[in-house]
Amino acid sequence: MDRSLLVWPQGGHGQPWQFSGFPAKVRHLAWSNQPGRLAPLLASASKEAVILWTQVSQSSNAWRPEPLFWHERRVNDLAFMPGTNVLVSASSDGAVALWDGHGQLLQPLEEGGPGFNVLTWRPDSRHLAAGDTQGRWWLWPVATPAHEP
Repeated sequence: MDRSLLVWPQGGHGQPWQFSGFPAKVRHLAWSNQPGRLAPLLASASKEAVILWTQVSQSSNAWRPEPLFWHERRVNDLAFMPGTNVLVSASSDGAVALWDGHGQLLQPLEEGGPGFNVLTWRPDSRHLAAGDTQGRWWLWPVATPAHEP
């Protein structure tokens, strides 16, 4: 295992871009459904790090990483809020966090509880659901940020 990730250009034509330097195995990936300048945002989770990737060109170094450090233990799931570039991350440290599309922490939703394994958005983005390590489900009402593209 070389701790890298390959992404092929749209249509599968051309050479893939290689993302490397992850601290451990990549455990989760999520694409935003919002179009970017060249491609939607891509988020990856590896160990306690979330990395937000933005495509800035078509060259071999086309993707700019933005590491998001806040979690203290392994990040288990990621999801973009439908219709926005707001990202949510859930981790083994019992934390769920909302991030904007530029990598800024918007709001921690939960801290210090049981670890979280899975999360999902309601299709209209009004609620976020998460499952914890003790088999319980959590549900938060979430307001869409006013200025998030």
